[in-house]
Amino acid sequence: MATLESNRYGKFRVRVMKVLRHDDSHHDVCELEADVLLHGELAGSYLSEDNSSVVPTDTVKNTVHVLAHDHLETCRTSFAKIIGEHFLAKYAHLAGVEVELRERKWERMSIEGKPHPHAFVHAGNGEPFSRAAFFRGKAPQLSSGIRGHLVMKSTQSGFAGYNVCELTTLPPTTDRVFATRLAAEWEFINLTEDFVAADMAILAAAHEVFATTYSPSVQRTLYQIGEVALERVPAISRIELKMPNVHFLGLDLAKLGRPGQSCVLLPTDEPHGEIEAVIVR
Repeated sequence: MATLESNRYGKFRVRVMKVLRHDDSHHDVCELEADVLLHGELAGSYLSEDNSSVVPTDTVKNTVHVLAHDHLETCRTSFAKIIGEHFLAKYAHLAGVEVELRERKWERMSIEGKPHPHAFVHAGNGEPFSRAAFFRGKAPQLSSGIRGHLVMKSTQSGFAGYNVCELTTLPPTTDRVFATRLAAEWEFINLTEDFVAADMAILAAAHEVFATTYSPSVQRTLYQIGEVALERVPAISRIELKMPNVHFLGLDLAKLGRPGQSCVLLPTDEPHGEIEAVIVR
């Protein structure tokens, strides 16, 4: 005879990002991924067709989003406490709640030595690389770059005026979160250059353009980064840039009694737009 020894269930990988708008010019952000597991008098749904004890996992997800709207600041531990206390207070038949929150840490971008009010860079960010090709009878090739350099700004970006057809559902906007995992590779024409200084100058140029320039499209920002990099570092001849979208989609919480477009956003990586170009002198 089979016996149900233990059980638990819940919702995993509930992603949420909140923009904390202190005023128009100064924002903080908090991005979390939550796993929530419920314990209690739940055996009925395993042993019969009685689902009356089951809090749907979709409700668990919605609860995390609403609690983020109402309570999330910048401390994940405090928010874990809020989630746990909520479920025990709301559902008397639950015996316990397990919550794990994983945080994607964002650091404020530094532009000309000053912290930027709404542009951020992911902590411990990216994979720098170099390439070299030396063959007899051929000119040497030397390049440097970075992959997966995650940057984000919480305002000063939009996308409008694009081609529209009967299959277009994307609404135009003049204020959106803009994030990308920048990949760039630049080729040196001066092989006696201070390569470390050049790398730092190009990354600083990318940050400056990204943070301080209004972005009407990823394409425009990508070109401007390449343009400034070539201007700042004469030792490079070309730069290849890839800027895939990292989406933060506005959550419509109106049906949950919160503002229709709130400060709570859904981080999602798939599918994503891929924007690429090569800029040369």
